[in-house]
Amino acid sequence: MAKRQAKLDRIEHNEPITRESNYEFLYQLQHALLLALREQGRLSPMQHRHAEERLKKQRRDRAKRKQEEP
Repeated sequence: MAKRQAKLDRIEHNEPITRESNYEFLYQLQHALLLALREQGRLSPMQHRHAEERLKKQRRDRAKRKQEEP
């Protein structure tokens, strides 16, 4: 299998990405990184599953907190 590489051509709308300002983008980025690490063999299936579960729990907890806010 040929190695696949990503390349950054340019940055548009450069702004900080935080859990408060753009949580969904940060979640998707973390999810993609976990998949890439597993594909590269740097995470075992068990490690990947554990990390995915933690990431999904963070997302659920955040959604719950958002609902509780006035």
